[in-house]
Amino acid sequence: MQRTLAAGVLRSATQCSAYNVLPCKGHTFDRHVALDLFRRQYHPTAACERGVPKKKSRKQQIITNNKRDNVLEKYGFESPPDDSLTDRYKKARIRDGPQRTVRMTFDDMKWPQDADLDEKFATKTLKSRLGRFQMSQDVRRRCGNFGIGDGEFVEWASKFAQSVMDGNNERLVPKDLVPLLIRSRLEGLDNLILSQFFAFLERDAPHVVKDMKYLREITDLRFPHEWTLGARTMKRRIIMHVGPTNSGKTYHALERLKNCKSGVYCSPLRLLAHEVYMRMMAAGVSCGLLTGEDRRYPDYSLQDVKPVGYTSTGTPITQVTSCTIEMLPVKLFDVAVIDEIQMISDKQRGWAWTSALLSLRARELHLCGEPSAVPLVKRICEMMDEEVEVREYSRLGELEVSSRSLEGSWKNIRAGDCVVVFSRAEIYGIKNTIEKKTGMRCAVIYGSLPPESRVKQAALFNDPNSDYDVLVASDAVGMGINLSINRVVFTTLEKFDGESVRPISVSQTRQIGGRAGRFNSGVSVGTVTTMQPSDIRALQSSMGTMPPSLDAAGIKPTTSMIEMFSHQFPDVSFSQLWSMFRDIASVDDQYFMCSFDDQESVAREIEKLPLTVSERYQLIYAPVNARDPIVKQCLQTYAAAIAYKRECNIMDVVSLPLGIPTNRETIQIFEQWHRGITLYTWLSYHFPSTFTAVDESFAIKEECENTIQMGLLSLRKPNRENTSGNTDEHLKHDDNKSVRKALGIY
Repeated sequence: MQRTLAAGVLRSATQCSAYNVLPCKGHTFDRHVALDLFRRQYHPTAACERGVPKKKSRKQQIITNNKRDNVLEKYGFESPPDDSLTDRYKKARIRDGPQRTVRMTFDDMKWPQDADLDEKFATKTLKSRLGRFQMSQDVRRRCGNFGIGDGEFVEWASKFAQSVMDGNNERLVPKDLVPLLIRSRLEGLDNLILSQFFAFLERDAPHVVKDMKYLREITDLRFPHEWTLGARTMKRRIIMHVGPTNSGKTYHALERLKNCKSGVYCSPLRLLAHEVYMRMMAAGVSCGLLTGEDRRYPDYSLQDVKPVGYTSTGTPITQVTSCTIEMLPVKLFDVAVIDEIQMISDKQRGWAWTSALLSLRARELHLCGEPSAVPLVKRICEMMDEEVEVREYSRLGELEVSSRSLEGSWKNIRAGDCVVVFSRAEIYGIKNTIEKKTGMRCAVIYGSLPPESRVKQAALFNDPNSDYDVLVASDAVGMGINLSINRVVFTTLEKFDGESVRPISVSQTRQIGGRAGRFNSGVSVGTVTTMQPSDIRALQSSMGTMPPSLDAAGIKPTTSMIEMFSHQFPDVSFSQLWSMFRDIASVDDQYFMCSFDDQESVAREIEKLPLTVSERYQLIYAPVNARDPIVKQCLQTYAAAIAYKRECNIMDVVSLPLGIPTNRETIQIFEQWHRGITLYTWLSYHFPSTFTAVDESFAIKEECENTIQMGLLSLRKPNRENTSGNTDEHLKHDDNKSVRKALGIY
């Protein structure tokens, strides 16, 4: 009876993998382990034995299973019997072989800090992911796209895994995988394993995939520095300005930009591009603004702002252009500044920095960012026979990492604090809690808030007379806005990354923490601390550790590459085609292909429309989040207008709700409409004959921004009496004044 149960319960490789033992033929597991598994999976009183309720609602069970599956997926396991991962030790024994004890606790499943990612961890992770690779149905499906049957996959996947473990693959060496795991974690490793599997087939089994050699040739991304010849035909002087947050590195580069004949500033954010545009104009420099959603010419009505010359047709020539990095103009400059160069390794947008570094035609190129980017930039520039001059900067203001946390008490929040929260859903709750516990008003900044609203919220926090003493912000506070922060308080040092909750990186911790005590903000010493005592040691470790050197730069395929690849699979959908290109492409170890997840989501939403490959390519790189229902609706409407060659009026698509939002949910509705409007303005520059209502789009965009700001200012206020004896009626009067001031209405 017990042997039968053991054979029935432990027959699948899935359950064996949960115990970290191989389901070898002829091996039988200890009957106690089998009975324990059987009882947990099938016995009705098993839940009571674990000390939890017998029954769960269907919704609760789905949530529990999803959490379990996320943990297992991270470590290469597929779903085992319910609740087989607990803090109790598990023991398994193989009969007729050496006995071994496997101990598996929930703590073993946590992703380590960057500093703890070493060769030993990489070896364990590689072995685990190779096991998952051989069993994954998703991998078999992706290989099936190229005509690889199940039988062939089983045969060659096993040979490939053995070859890797024998050390015969130079791209899958554990010690070289540490930077990859730090940068993109398991997603990057899984994609590399599949790419190397196709490289293995090309060398050892070219007959498995039809036209394998040709497919690998047209998806060859190993030499991106050879894609454009413009920058390679000139001698560039490349200067890197590196240092921590608040060290003045960007300031020195911008000072050089002010004094050139023609220059460009490449920003990671529209906010920064707009800030530099305003700064240049205030300094009397004729400066234009170029972003995906906005284009502005210099205001020559301002004093001292004059063009540097005129074209043959009498058009004024602008001295400097401030742009987002994706909108970099293709022309020759005397001086160019690329900000936040460490984002060259960002897994979503890194391709934009790589493209700018490789192709920007400037006699003098200034790169600003973290020291971690220096070795990678030097290696890339050496490929183009260019030298890099490095200038290092020290922090201008003093920064102190506190030895004590706030002991979990919101009453310890004080004026000038920035409370950092890594969940948008918690921002408003924490804002209300702080206002209730301390009586201080809170401004909020987070990523999905329109940039214009972020600027206004920052202005309220920076203004000592605004009554907004505390800032509650997401990691969006890490760059982009000048803030007068006295102390940064981390509510946690972990963040949900789309799959599971993991520690934030050393680089991100230092960048956010470094916002405290900004130079010239009136604060002599900036302070960084945590809300919970359990996080203080990890914070001290991260703030005292230099971020690891970047290992690779992000790239993306060009339109012509995708078009050529599409000719080989004419009956394949574009979203599937995009995924197939990623799987089979070959990339040099100095580069990596940026994540395609967002692009695939957009591609699926517009799949059924009769669009060309070029049109689809432009749409998937538009500023759109296909997870938002309102934005998705706008995307489909806009894409249909492009496909059927008809004009699209913004007023026929956007319908803003009436009234001012009074809670987080209604504010989010306006935020989604704002992104839908922003998408229209972006498309108007790429498809001008289709999206013609540009002025109307700017008008309704401004209306939406004002409504969001009024909603933020009218959210629930502290229910208390202030020191002057006035009650909430007085606060309400001040709010109306703040609303008018924030909106420029006096």
